[in-house]
Amino acid sequence: MHRSVTTSICLIAFLMAGFASVEAKEYTFDYHRVVKPDGEISLDLTYLEGDLTVVGNDFGELVVEATKKVHAVSMDEAEVIQGYIEIRFREDGDKVVVTANYLKMRDRGKSFWKKLLGDGGSDSFGEIDWKISVPDDCNVIVTNTRGDMNIGHIRGDVAIRSSAADLVLSSIEGDVHIENGSGSTVGDLLFGNVEVRQPQGTIDLQWIEGDVRIKSSSAGIKVGQERGSIDLTTSTGSVEIRTSLDSSREFFVETESGDINLTIPESASGRLDIRSESGEIKTEMPVTIESMTRKQVVGEFGFGGVRVSLNSISGDVTVAMF
Repeated sequence: MHRSVTTSICLIAFLMAGFASVEAKEYTFDYHRVVKPDGEISLDLTYLEGDLTVVGNDFGELVVEATKKVHAVSMDEAEVIQGYIEIRFREDGDKVVVTANYLKMRDRGKSFWKKLLGDGGSDSFGEIDWKISVPDDCNVIVTNTRGDMNIGHIRGDVAIRSSAADLVLSSIEGDVHIENGSGSTVGDLLFGNVEVRQPQGTIDLQWIEGDVRIKSSSAGIKVGQERGSIDLTTSTGSVEIRTSLDSSREFFVETESGDINLTIPESASGRLDIRSESGEIKTEMPVTIESMTRKQVVGEFGFGGVRVSLNSISGDVTVAMF
């Protein structure tokens, strides 16, 4: 009895090793769709994995080019697998909704070997790469699980929700809203309000002309702002901000153990409130002191005006000039 069981286990291991020795190849399948809208249009794209490029155009068409990428041991198997990755395209008024639907491959689990090796899941057998051209005044909404994204030359609003993505945004004139679990968010030439909620990774936003709002836990954060206010909260990540202080609204930065480095124009005016429970407080900006302790400095610089609040529990806080 023990010998029979041992023999069966060895046979299974031998056959599984044979399956493992068969190398899967990547096969690609292309998808193409064009919409010629009568007026303004929005794109709402939802998918699981894959890279995405969205670029605005001046000829007024929405062009979707997608490439399904699947791994299989033969073209016949790849054809079957790609059939379970549906790209659904729907026009809903002034919105184009594109969805990648991953069907369960339930009919694969009939045989013993299929059951032994697993019958797959909704995200286990392929991904989609996208290259999309949209009218430059198009609003763009993207929801995915992971993948690189590159979005640029858009005059509309951009909203992104992802579990783990590396994002690059450039030349966006509308408002930007990002929810990213981890990864990197890089942006430059953003001419609207920017809101980023990203617990981990890196956030690097440069040449911003709008209000900036960032919520994080441990991301390293860099901001270069030409105009607008700042509302930034994080726990352990370091914060570097260069801003012109061109706003009537409050500038607020708070960390727990991360350092805060703020650089402002030498000619700037405002009211400074710096607090750090156990970190070091340093300022190059001449400040008319109203109150000062080891943990807090309050005063005005220039002619007074906008309030700048910098708070940290154990991080150092530095104010420099440019």
